[in-house]
Amino acid sequence: MNEETPLGPLPDPAGHDELSPTARQLQDALAARAAGVQPTDRLEEIHMTSRANRRRSRTRGGLVAAGVAAVVVVGGGAFALTQRGDDNVTTVASTASSSTSPSSSTPSTSSSTPAADSTPMSSQPTGSGGTSAATSLTSAPATSTAGGTGGTLPTGATSVPVYWLGGQPAKLYREYVKAGSGANDATNALRAMLSGSPTDPDYSSPWSKDATATVSESGGKLVVDVAASAASGSTGDATLALQQLVYTVTAAAGDDQPIELRVGGKAGQSVFGTSVPASLSRAPQADVQAPAWITSVSPSAGSVTVKGVGTGFEGTLLYTLTNAAGAEVARDSVQAGANGTFAEFSFTAAVPAGTYTLSVFAPDESDGEGAGPVGDTKTVTIP
Repeated sequence: MNEETPLGPLPDPAGHDELSPTARQLQDALAARAAGVQPTDRLEEIHMTSRANRRRSRTRGGLVAAGVAAVVVVGGGAFALTQRGDDNVTTVASTASSSTSPSSSTPSTSSSTPAADSTPMSSQPTGSGGTSAATSLTSAPATSTAGGTGGTLPTGATSVPVYWLGGQPAKLYREYVKAGSGANDATNALRAMLSGSPTDPDYSSPWSKDATATVSESGGKLVVDVAASAASGSTGDATLALQQLVYTVTAAAGDDQPIELRVGGKAGQSVFGTSVPASLSRAPQADVQAPAWITSVSPSAGSVTVKGVGTGFEGTLLYTLTNAAGAEVARDSVQAGANGTFAEFSFTAAVPAGTYTLSVFAPDESDGEGAGPVGDTKTVTIP
């Protein structure tokens, strides 16, 4: 005879009620499942999905009504409330749990400042040198709209995402930079990437400047056109250089469409001595992106609060603060995404006044036989 669980009030979470074996097993299974949920950095994915849905809606001739949607991340204690209007999605409120848990997907630099995707460019750092005020390195645009002179590509963002190369072995790191006057956000991001002017001096780009480069849409793909001179230099990894372009353009376009790269208006050309495939797409994040990025640094008297994005073995990253003499004044671990899944991290370190090199990196799991840890560094001044 099958055991039946009687109907009644919900079980006491403190465990003071009497549960049948079946109900107890169900409760334990749900608790284990919830404990394994890991928040991830999905800002670009959310933007891409939103813009793709709007394109499909316009094709059908439908009207999208304004509304409010709540994005909830369970397991890290974080949530972000987003408001959807006719042409964009804006974060209007967010909260996060303690510093050892991944924060919400749109970090704010302090409790009194707006979420990172609405931070004005005036708060962007002008270099990797120290600062005595909170600086956000991930100020995503909040004013970008679809349509306009760029066709269906979004336009009007005051800052755009650009990926750079850094570290050994080289990986991709993202910054937001001031947008130019191109026809759409993707064109502005592409031209910024080609200009080769990252904020962090540890980052670089093998591409050369091309103020006439463009991004357009055609036949369900993004068409990127650059001058032959833009790819006339040399690089040790042409494949990663192409991924730098793909990640930059698709992030700014808000849509992970395949890319056709044209050189001087012609497809099927070569860049950096390598033939370009007919279609380019994003490689897996874990293959090309750095395992740790520092996205926000907030110094205060006697301490610094750091936020970023990363992934490590069993979700563990390490951080250090080193003074001018090379001595470590702080070292600890912080939880991020696990085993190739990226998630945000946050920590606060207590340090005396001074200027330090901040490093966040994934531990070397090769027992010294691999290339060593790869991470991100910033210079920070504590008042």
